[in-house]
Amino acid sequence: MTRNRSHKLGLVSTLVAASLFIAPTGASATDLAAECCADLEERIAYLEEVVVAKGNRQVTLRVSGHVSRAILFFDDGWNTKSYVVSNSNSGDRFRFDGRAKIRPDLTAGFYYEFSSATPSSSGADQLSIGRMSPLQVRQSIVYLDSKRLGSLTLGFGSPASEDIVSYELGGIGIAATSNTAAFGGNFFTRDATLPGSGGLNALSSGNTISMRWRRFVPEIDTPKKNIIRYDSPVLMDATVSASWGENDFWDVALRYAKRANGLRFAFGGGYAEDREEDPDTFGWPRGGDSENPDVGNTIVRELKGSTSILHERTGLFLSGTYVHREFAGTDPGTRTFACINSGDAADIRALGVACTNRPNFRYFWLGGGIRLNALSLGPTVLYTEYARSFGALDGLNVSVGSAIGGDIDYVTSSSMEVLGAGIVQNLSAAAMEVFLSYRHLSADVTGLETNGAILKAPLKDADVVMIGSRIRF
Repeated sequence: MTRNRSHKLGLVSTLVAASLFIAPTGASATDLAAECCADLEERIAYLEEVVVAKGNRQVTLRVSGHVSRAILFFDDGWNTKSYVVSNSNSGDRFRFDGRAKIRPDLTAGFYYEFSSATPSSSGADQLSIGRMSPLQVRQSIVYLDSKRLGSLTLGFGSPASEDIVSYELGGIGIAATSNTAAFGGNFFTRDATLPGSGGLNALSSGNTISMRWRRFVPEIDTPKKNIIRYDSPVLMDATVSASWGENDFWDVALRYAKRANGLRFAFGGGYAEDREEDPDTFGWPRGGDSENPDVGNTIVRELKGSTSILHERTGLFLSGTYVHREFAGTDPGTRTFACINSGDAADIRALGVACTNRPNFRYFWLGGGIRLNALSLGPTVLYTEYARSFGALDGLNVSVGSAIGGDIDYVTSSSMEVLGAGIVQNLSAAAMEVFLSYRHLSADVTGLETNGAILKAPLKDADVVMIGSRIRF
């Protein structure tokens, strides 16, 4: 009752102020107040129903979202950092979903989603917590949805293959996802032979890129784009999706879900091809890809998917993700350092290294555990995870503090390994989860110096811990 009274008082103030602006000249404040408030209850009821709840008589509006906060701890083998951040596994967001029935089987609608501007678990590093970015639009779309024909979406939103790598039925997504760069990924790797800040592989100069942990798992998911997308109706528990956008991007995806004999099963697989002249192709080269068609063209092809299975009686679950990425075209972002116009690149070519497209990138992630209903508060989920990436830095020039000039001029082999575990506790009455997650990171990078020497980067392992919660509304 108190909340409703405060809400009504606020509306009264607004109505009175508006009346003062539009009242005829010479009317007194007493007359205005009496005229304004004679039908106050009727005006408030109208505003609450039409303006706040619906917007108009035809379109219904639903507001939802979640707030996700965490404490991030990072130990790089020399120094430990801790920050209060937004959890990038499922970052803060709020959304407006409006829809109207055209006929019983056809709905029109719009969807706006905004993300928080606070520093995140994917943006912090050893030097800072990261920047406060402006409030960002995550999605802005309009759509038509037919139960018989499927749905058509237009605007800035999710391509067909977005989230295709995120299928997991255990309920651990707030603590651990296949996108292992989501927490701690922006921290620099550390050179084991150098103390202090000198040991951070942070050099970013010329054609050298800093060696952060996220470099080993670059952009696992398909990013949002300006697209037109079609999703088929559900047929035999499956849907097919396709999208096209930004003139140079298209993808297709298949999704399947089944529940039978006490088992839940989900699968998603997709293919994407991006020919957009991106200003930054997975961080390489440092200056970005060229948008000049005379310089070259970018082609990135990806085949990826995920699957998950849950045994409902025991709560046991297992999920897996795989990504395969290929580079083609002649733009700098798709080619190796040996193709760059520089003296060091010429020395690398003199060693017999040919100018080629970047090697394929491969990545897989496994997560499994048990979902228990031992507490009345809600399900408790215990999990472990393992991930491995191959080839993310191959062919590039990367920062290594103890190397000649502070970099390895041409990476011949690169891989990363992630081992993690954690717990998620659901608080069902509050639509809330609390969690604790841990990851151990290790990497191997080997490459050539311009003098022909082969160097294995002396990289320290790192540990990441995140404790936090998410509440939905």
